[in-house]
Amino acid sequence: MPDFLEVLNQHYKTFTRSQKRIADYLSENITETAFCTLEEIAHKTGVSTATIIRFSRALGYPGYTAMQKDIQANMQTKASLPERLSPQSFYSDNVMLSASFQNDIYNIQQTLALQDDSTLQTAVSDISSAPAVYVLGMRSSFSLSYYMASRLSEIRTDVHLIQSVGMLYPEEIVSAKAGDVCIAYMFPRYSKLSTTILSWLKNEGVKIILFTSQNYAAVEGYADIILPCYITSLSYKNTYSAPTSLSNYIITAITQNNFDESQKTLKKTESILKQGFYLGL
Repeated sequence: MPDFLEVLNQHYKTFTRSQKRIADYLSENITETAFCTLEEIAHKTGVSTATIIRFSRALGYPGYTAMQKDIQANMQTKASLPERLSPQSFYSDNVMLSASFQNDIYNIQQTLALQDDSTLQTAVSDISSAPAVYVLGMRSSFSLSYYMASRLSEIRTDVHLIQSVGMLYPEEIVSAKAGDVCIAYMFPRYSKLSTTILSWLKNEGVKIILFTSQNYAAVEGYADIILPCYITSLSYKNTYSAPTSLSNYIITAITQNNFDESQKTLKKTESILKQGFYLGL
């Protein structure tokens, strides 16, 4: 998906005088306006809310909310953390809880709408049949990779979490071979180490299944299968409710796809846990 400011520039000549006023304001105040309400933008630009909505539709969005989400997504690829933490993004206490939940619901709904059934089925089939599965995620994405690896290890063997502790990642992936699969989580701002690992694995014939943001043009060359997710949040960091939901689907689908193997692996796991893993139970 192209940069939002590039889209503005491409359409600028076709804008009306009022639309050009909006475009100029957004271009000069992109960080500040990323979390403004429709009414606030209308007030700052001196136009009606209906004009703002028509402006967003002229850019190809269904409405202002979709345009704002794209502005926020573009910010996440470029803005530093202090730039993302702006007083303009603050919510009053009486609306913050509801706004946070509604934002996650929006992300999940939009992520669901982006998915292609045949692509998902291919991903599930590839993970199910792969001799070995590697799972990768750096920094905050590591929480997603750990979750996927732990759940996947309960239902199939030869699952390897790439942790890169003490820069051990060359040894963690050196056994990867053609036919294996790597499930990777990589969101803006993109980790250079992640791209290095994915490039090496891809060259070795490992199939890459990449969970990433809906604006994935910068990283699509690193993957064989892309599972786009909405990750916009109310604050300075991405929210991972949508990729977690999509991960849950993948895990459930693999369990059903490989029911016998899942049962066998779960029984072995349970036999280990019964050796006194849980206190008093």
